[in-house]
Amino acid sequence: MTFETDAPAAASPAAAKPPNNLVGLSLLAIFVGLGAGLALWPDGPTPLTFGFVLTGWILAVMAHEFAHAGVAYLAGDHTVAEKGYLSFDPRRYGDLGTSLILPLIALALGGIGFPGGAVYLRNDLMRSRSWRAAASLAGPGATLAVLLVLAFVLNLWGRVALPGPLFAAVAMLAFLQATALVLNLLPLPGLDGFNALRPFLPKTWAPAVHKLEGLALVILLGAVFFIPGFSAGLFAVAVTLAALLGVPPEAMQAGWDAFHFWR
Repeated sequence: MTFETDAPAAASPAAAKPPNNLVGLSLLAIFVGLGAGLALWPDGPTPLTFGFVLTGWILAVMAHEFAHAGVAYLAGDHTVAEKGYLSFDPRRYGDLGTSLILPLIALALGGIGFPGGAVYLRNDLMRSRSWRAAASLAGPGATLAVLLVLAFVLNLWGRVALPGPLFAAVAMLAFLQATALVLNLLPLPGLDGFNALRPFLPKTWAPAVHKLEGLALVILLGAVFFIPGFSAGLFAVAVTLAALLGVPPEAMQAGWDAFHFWR
């Protein structure tokens, strides 16, 4: 997810500190450790699946936001490097509400890859409208890449070994990438699908769009939880997409059940 501005955004307390790549590396180590636990202890407690999927989701969000920043840098916005967006520190991406609280609520309660994280890009520094659109689409492109890698691993895995708890957890993580991809491409203010169109819209729309950006995410979260048809449609599209790439639906269901271990 990106927010565009023509002026430097006010720095948050976290952004004022130098990025620390050890934060991301620690998350990666935890992710690998939990995966090893699921592989070596298949009858272990199901919270292992929750922790594995949660840390994997955070790492996937980091890839998504890094892609936004990387393309923006190529487009001419070199402030992304100064802001630490090109580091391996997830604390650099956005604020507490949009980056952590709302996505974690959606993830824990709904099992949905709600768009999380945000980078602030300088549209006045990017060399063209096409580059601005490319920077917006780079995030979903990274999400799709993660989904493709996970699907490839599951396809290969299913041919050489019997599925187990780790297989189901990876399938659940792939499902989350599918939901995130679908949601992020919706043409709603604040989401990447709209931001890819935004450079080509009349400039007179900018004030109204800016006001809607924050509300759109709350409305979207409400629709997911309180409009049955919306959430059912989202799940159907995400499951179909993941299944077309070779992620077994029964493994996604098993991962879903293990992830929601408290139910």
